[in-house]
Amino acid sequence: MGREKSGIQDYFAEVETVKEHNGYFCSVGEALTVVIIETLCGLRNVCQINGRKMRKSGAFDRHFGIERIPCYYWMLCLLKLIEPKSLNQCLMKWSQSLLPVGMEGKTVAIDGKTIRSTGKMGKYSSPLHIVSAHLAELGITIAGHKVDGESNEIPAVRELIGMIEAEGCVIVADAFRL
Repeated sequence: MGREKSGIQDYFAEVETVKEHNGYFCSVGEALTVVIIETLCGLRNVCQINGRKMRKSGAFDRHFGIERIPCYYWMLCLLKLIEPKSLNQCLMKWSQSLLPVGMEGKTVAIDGKTIRSTGKMGKYSSPLHIVSAHLAELGITIAGHKVDGESNEIPAVRELIGMIEAEGCVIVADAFRL
């Protein structure tokens, strides 16, 4: 059995990349850790993250063991290397690790959404559709999954349920036929 994960950076050390990363002083996992922590602190983009004082205060070294944070350009380069499905898996594992033990009786709400702004993006022929699993009692989303076209939500919901640890939970869905 593998070593138990103890911190956020352990979950993102496993993220896969679309091509080989040749040893920049900051790993892709460390870059992700910085981005996620700073996003949780209210920052919305890499430009804001790059200018933040926390970056210069040594807090990442003290709390996460990240000695150096890349500049704006290298942060973007590292983030572009990330394989999206792998990132989604790492995010789901991390978010589920934060949940309390004994999930029996909790409510997991499954819902589909259309990301309207993606319809205007050139790489999407139509708006992106996702299904997400929301833990109602805690008010957090614990997993999400891309839908291949709006009419294919049912297979995506089945896959999503298979990805989360929901044994003993009550699963509710709106307008789905499972």
